[in-house]
Order: sequence, then structure tokens, then C-alpha cells
Amino acid sequence: MSANGPGSECNAGHVGNPRRAYNAVMRRRFAQIVILATACLLAGRPQVEAQDSGCPTRSASASDDRQSSGPEISIANVTFSGSLQLPVSDQDQIAASIKRQDYGESPDGATDDAVERVRAGWQDHGYFKVKVSGDKRTLTSRPDGRRIALSFYVEEGSQYSLDRISFKSFQYMADVSALRGLFPINDGDIFSREKIAKGLENVRKTYGEMGYINFTSVPEANFDDGDKLISLEIDLDEGKQFYVSSIDVLGLDDPAREELMKELPIKRGQIYNSRLWELSLQKYNSVFLDCQCGDSERRLDEKAGTVALTLDLRPCSD
Repeated sequence: MSANGPGSECNAGHVGNPRRAYNAVMRRRFAQIVILATACLLAGRPQVEAQDSGCPTRSASASDDRQSSGPEISIANVTFSGSLQLPVSDQDQIAASIKRQDYGESPDGATDDAVERVRAGWQDHGYFKVKVSGDKRTLTSRPDGRRIALSFYVEEGSQYSLDRISFKSFQYMADVSALRGLFPINDGDIFSREKIAKGLENVRKTYGEMGYINFTSVPEANFDDGDKLISLEIDLDEGKQFYVSSIDVLGLDDPAREELMKELPIKRGQIYNSRLWELSLQKYNSVFLDCQCGDSERRLDEKAGTVALTLDLRPCSD
């Protein structure tokens, strides 16, 4: 979400109604933000459905960009200013989370990263339209490290609560109350981006356990600025339900492969279950505790609605 507020992006297509234009932009940005937050939650899961998370953390690509460019950055001090309503205890938690991060070697990158963390921290306390700007100051600089202080000016805006969550375009999950129960936030609670992202992750896992490998969800937010409420309508694209057509284990002799196949939680002919597949990955990882080199593959047959699973242990067998 931009720190610039309503501007040309809002007014270009809605000259007659700036508020409607601004809310339209906020709805688009809300979907982007929540999807990104969900991707970040998924980034640490097993390689079962590995993908580029796009999270604003020190990923492999980020560390590659920063390597050998200068001393490691550490955050020694974090301060916030502005007409702040967020309790000091919550501010301290946000500051502590910023200090704990690894920022590599770029002061500008550290500042940009920290600005996003500050924005996320305020949004997790209902200040969804918060605007944040940050500045840095070098305290000490040595060949092995640089200590900097970060200061942030925060325009909180209004604090929003959750009005309701509704769903559309779903067929398999007929129990709307069960879907709603997957979100760890009640109607009327202070809005939290993190809790919405966690709910979307819970929905993804639930569908994944029922074979819907290609399931996606996109939230659309509607803002009631008068009552300071946010309502969500979540579009569920279930996709096709997949069955397990085959399971193969490479790198083991026949007796060992057959024994491992018996112990795998996921079985051929079953509806694909992402949780059982993750348990299966944990099972074969436990066989080679010192290896850390196994691999896995899922091959989808979209037309047939089947998935072929492969566990490749050949590097571990060398």
C-alpha cells in the first residue's frame, strides 16, 4: 500500500467521486497485500508446493544482491513519531520485531524493509490505511558491521474493525459457517491483516486436504469509512479435485522401497491430500536424517484430474 494516499491513481478514472475512487484503489491494494501476506506465511512450509513467495524478507535473491557490498547492517534503535493512538506496548513489539531481522548489507534496503514491517504492524492493529515514512542514521561503521538507527513518521488514519466475511463462487464447501470458522478473527474485532492471511491459509489447507491442488482465493475489501468497518468478500476458485494416480520412490532397492511405501501416509488411488503428502515427505526425510538432499515432484494430469507423486532419494543413496 502506497504511503502517498489518494492521488492521480485514484482520480484518473473517477474524477467525479474521489472517495469512491480512493476506496476502489484500496480494495485492489487490500487484495494484493493479503495475498502477499499469505504467500509469506507459506514460504516456510515444506517443498511440497514450493513456489516463489514474493515476500519482503531476506530471500535468496535479496542476499545475492547484497553479498560483498559492505558491512552487515544491524538495527540499534527504532523510534516512531506522529499523533499515535497505538499503545506504546504494541509499538515496542513492532520495534523489537524490526531489530530481530537480518537486513544484509544495504542501509537503504534495511530502511525500505523496515517501513513495510511498520506498515504491516499497524495494519495488524486495525490501521489499514496507515502511511509510513522512514529515515536512517548511522551510529557506528566498521569493516565487519554497521549499526544504524531508524526513525519512522506514522500517519495512523482511522482504526477499522471487521464487519463480516462472506464467500462466493464455491461449490464443494457447502458449510459457510465452517469456512468462516477457519479465520481466527470474529466480526466486530479490530481488523488484522495477519489474521485474515492466516484464515486464507487455513482455507487453502482445508481445500488441499480434499484434493483441490489448484485452489486459489482472492479477497475483496469494502470500506465503511463512516463506521470504520471493513467487510470482506472472498472469491473461491476451487478448481478440479485430484486423485493420486501413482507414487514412485527412486534410489532404494525393491525391499526398501516396498517397506517405505507401506509406511507412507498417502496412498495410490486416494483423493490427493496435501497434509498427508507433507507427512509423507517428513517420513522419507526421517529415513535420511543426515542427508538433507532428497527431492520430490508432483506431476498433474489436468484433464484426468490425477497427480503422480515421486520421491527421489537417489542423491541420498550415493
